[in-house]
Amino acid sequence: MAQREDADGNRRWSIDRMTLGLWLLGLLAAVAVLWVVSAASPVLIPLAGAFFVAVAVAPVGRWVRNRVPPRLALLGPLAAMLTVLLVLAVFAGGLWFIGQRVAGEVPRHAEELQRLWGQANGWIEGLREQFLGDPGDGSDAGGGGAEALSGLFAAVLTAAREAVSTVVIVLFLALLMLVEAPVWREKIVKTLGPERCATTVTAVTAIAQQFRRFLLVSTTLGLITGALYIGWLSLFGIDFLFLWGFLAFLLNYIPVIGSVTAGALPVLMALAQSGSSTALMVAGGLLVIEQVMGNFIGPRLEGKQLAISPLVIVSSLLLWSWLWGAAGAVLAVPMTVLIAIALSHIDALRPFAFVLSDKSDRRRFEARTRPE
Repeated sequence: MAQREDADGNRRWSIDRMTLGLWLLGLLAAVAVLWVVSAASPVLIPLAGAFFVAVAVAPVGRWVRNRVPPRLALLGPLAAMLTVLLVLAVFAGGLWFIGQRVAGEVPRHAEELQRLWGQANGWIEGLREQFLGDPGDGSDAGGGGAEALSGLFAAVLTAAREAVSTVVIVLFLALLMLVEAPVWREKIVKTLGPERCATTVTAVTAIAQQFRRFLLVSTTLGLITGALYIGWLSLFGIDFLFLWGFLAFLLNYIPVIGSVTAGALPVLMALAQSGSSTALMVAGGLLVIEQVMGNFIGPRLEGKQLAISPLVIVSSLLLWSWLWGAAGAVLAVPMTVLIAIALSHIDALRPFAFVLSDKSDRRRFEARTRPE
């Protein structure tokens, strides 16, 4: 864009054709990339998941590989994958335990849940009639709740089956990545040369370490938050305690939206079970827990970890959910954090990392994220 004078001597801004062409070319390239990422989701989703798994457990494999003879180096990747399987086993055991507890308590709330379903359905029908002028046929009210719940159960089973198949593929790809990681490092060194490759390897190592710290901090915060949820809700006798604590732990990996969802569900349960006064007290306590964890405990555990702006997190969730569906929602935050960390380790791209961060002071951002 340039400033020029017209025939009357007035200064006007005009857009250079080359600049406009470059902007349009960049926009078309971005649209093309998004289309490719969306179209290639069946391939990219397992690869992205496998990459995150491999990065997370790589230190376990390296530790074992450095302590066994070279001919037994394969034990390193196997030990790393055994760690992943152990975590999945603990996760599955927790789900089974919570499922058993929930299944035992659901019959006591069957009538209340049916009533809430009817109220929610009536509210939705009222909104439809008010805004769309369509009163509906009322076929889903009352007894239709059982059919809707059975349909929901079937959808959950289908999603679970697809998730299991995806996890198997992800674990297999992660194992291959761990096995071939030393070979690929040697290939890169021989291709680029030791001197040119040293800086790159150092930066990649630092990025991986910072990303693992993000996972560790998020897991620790999730465990503490889940325990606090269970303790606070138990004071009011809210049912499904372990379910709410488990959801608080899982949704902690999704900032902002995760915290809102984790807090809203037990508040709705308190409203249905004990009334509005108890629900307000429950909501106040959960809000205090989220504030303490987010503003006091979290920053002290994060240290020099790069924190992402909440607006960037929400935008990333929307973008990746649009591109990859539910898998995109799961991978959105790790991918955004990894991209931001990578940008912060490249001097020419550090301004973009600053834009993605939650900091407004450039000097504080530089001091906090400068690679050592």
